[in-house]
Amino acid sequence: MIRNKKELKEYLAYEKALYFGGEKGSRLQAWLLRSKFYRIWQFLWTLRHAEYHKNRSTCGGRSLRLLQLWDKMAFIWYHRRKYVLGNRLDFEIPENCFDKGLMIYHIAPIVVNEDARIGADCRITGNFCIGNTGAGTKSPVLGKGITAGWGASVIGDIRIADGVTIGAGSVVVHNVLQEGATVAGVPGKVLHLTE
Repeated sequence: MIRNKKELKEYLAYEKALYFGGEKGSRLQAWLLRSKFYRIWQFLWTLRHAEYHKNRSTCGGRSLRLLQLWDKMAFIWYHRRKYVLGNRLDFEIPENCFDKGLMIYHIAPIVVNEDARIGADCRITGNFCIGNTGAGTKSPVLGKGITAGWGASVIGDIRIADGVTIGAGSVVVHNVLQEGATVAGVPGKVLHLTE
C-alpha cells in the first residue's frame, strides 16, 4: 500500500522498468506507437497515483485541512481518470489491491474485488477474475509472485501461497498453501510442486 511520495516513486520506477525495460527511448517508442504496454502503463500510473492520494497521511497543524482537501480532490481526479482508462481497457481494478510489481500482459477483461489482496510481483494475462462468492462474503488473498494464465478465476474466502502458477481457464475455489505449486482445472487442483 502506497502511503508516501517515496513509496509512490519506488512503485512507479519498479513497474516502469517491467513495462519498458532499461532501454533509453523504449517508453517514447511505446508512446509513439500507442502500444498495449504503454496503454496498460497509463492505467497503472493512474492507479498508483489514486492509491497515493487515497492513503496519504498528513501531519497536524494549520495546513492539515488544506492537505486533506488537496488529497481528496486529487484522489477524485485520479480515480475518475482510472475509471475512464479502465473502461477503454476493460480493467476493473480498485485501489490498494495489488502490491508493487503488477504486470498485465494483455488488454482484456480483468475484474478484481475491492477486498482482494494480491502480493508483489503478480503476473496476469487477460480475462482474469478475483472475487468473492456474493455480497458480504470475503475475497481471496494471494501471495507474492503469482502467475495467472488466460481466463483464470480465483473465487471465495481462500488463500493462495507465494509463487503459485494458476493455469489458463482454471477456477480456484480452495486454498493452495503449497508455495510454488501449479494449479489447473475446474475446480483448480494442485498438479505440480516446485522443489
